[in-house]
Amino acid sequence: MASLPDNEATRLTVLESYDILDTPRESDFDEIVEIAAALVDVPIAYISFIDSTRLWFKSSLGFKLDEIPRPVTYCQFVVAGDRPVLIEDTLTDTSVVPLVHGDTGPPSIGMPGEERPVRFYLGVPLRAREGVALGTLCVLDYEPRTLPARRIELLEKLSRQVTRQLELRRSAIRLKEEGETFSRLFDTAPTPLVLVYRERIVRVNESFTALLHRDSPRELEDVPVGTLLPAVRDDDLSGELMLVDGDRRIPVLLRRSSLHRNGEPYELLGVIDLTDRNEKERVLREQRTQAENANRIKDSFLSLVSHDLKSPLSGILTVLDLLASAGDRVSEEYKERAIRDMRSSAALLVEMINQLLNIHRLQTGSMDVYREPVNVAETATRIYTSLAKQIEDKNLRTEVESREAGPLLADPGLFREALFNLISNAVKFSPEGGRILVRVERNRVIVEDEGAGIPAEDVPGLFRHEVKTSRPGTAGEPGTGLGLPLTMDIMRAHGGTVLLEPDPPTRFILDFSHPEDAQAARMS
Repeated sequence: MASLPDNEATRLTVLESYDILDTPRESDFDEIVEIAAALVDVPIAYISFIDSTRLWFKSSLGFKLDEIPRPVTYCQFVVAGDRPVLIEDTLTDTSVVPLVHGDTGPPSIGMPGEERPVRFYLGVPLRAREGVALGTLCVLDYEPRTLPARRIELLEKLSRQVTRQLELRRSAIRLKEEGETFSRLFDTAPTPLVLVYRERIVRVNESFTALLHRDSPRELEDVPVGTLLPAVRDDDLSGELMLVDGDRRIPVLLRRSSLHRNGEPYELLGVIDLTDRNEKERVLREQRTQAENANRIKDSFLSLVSHDLKSPLSGILTVLDLLASAGDRVSEEYKERAIRDMRSSAALLVEMINQLLNIHRLQTGSMDVYREPVNVAETATRIYTSLAKQIEDKNLRTEVESREAGPLLADPGLFREALFNLISNAVKFSPEGGRILVRVERNRVIVEDEGAGIPAEDVPGLFRHEVKTSRPGTAGEPGTGLGLPLTMDIMRAHGGTVLLEPDPPTRFILDFSHPEDAQAARMS
């Protein structure tokens, strides 16, 4: 066997890149073989490629073989030397012939049943663009021949035509692979893509098909692009516009690229759906506004609360200072009145602190709402009992009227807090000898009193934490200003609301009509 060329590894890699081995016959190569045979006037010609172990025939004339082992070929010396090899007579040649023949003589070749020994051989290398020999263009004869140098030169020129065919073939393979890759990337790209030729849609990918809620990309082929993207005819356009699909208007970001396909100009449009982005921006703007409003409300609310907390504390401290400085000069009657006033102020402070804690827990979501059946009439009766002293001082009549079909589903503790706030307000603003009525109607609890009503200017801020609406009661009773906002928080946590009929008789209504919206209300 001939010595392997120094670039054998590279040669084999380049040969593999052409993807030529073991492929079917092709007319372009067959015609070159016929021309080569006619040029030298021989019965046998072929185009072969040599890999690490064999000589494989791409095209042949005068015999039928697919391949033969590399060591028994004259062509191995063409590839090893990267130059033409001429054997005018295989019986008298003393260069490469002995290495191939051994003791058997020259190889025989021909059509089946007509094989004869080869006496004349000329092989020229097929050089790749990378400068390595891939195989041979060969002519053979059964008789010895002497060939002019001019014929060898012509055969080398013909071999270059074989190489050009190989290059065209390799380019076609690469273009096909690139086309298949482009198709896969185009079809599966997450960004909606549109290929346009002369203002008509040639192809769309799966993402664009899904964006327009179509079943198949073919539904959009040959559609005028202007019917979907009216502004796309503007050559300078590459920005935000509206994608029109029937009655739908989809805000999109358009990116345009120019392509050339078979010498024709195409446009590739990338379409990014901005619906989610715009919606997220809107939500962020709303959240930012809510946060800013919440900060302003918090500042106002803390200012109001700090003022209200200071008043009873200051009163307690003042009375304590007077008692401390007066010593034994203070009468028992004064001491009793002072203690009563301090207890009242302390009770007011405790009530304010409890309400503040409940407000904080409800607004931060740290207080859970657990619904269970609640007997409203029983709850109202217990609240009347807890306010018995205030009710007795004003000689009030209290009533509970229940028309409910069954128990109300609510958080017992939070519901009692809400109802307590409304009943204590009714007691506070009821006139001497007045009546307080708690009426239950299915999912509504109504607290009615005979007070003077609520001033119109107080109504808008009545349930807002940041607005101070507390007024003294009919007997001068102080208030925290937190009860009604807390009641609204409790109802929202239940998915309900507080309704108001401010004109006498004043009615506050706990409306539980939509308990399934509780979670959404709490989040809002």
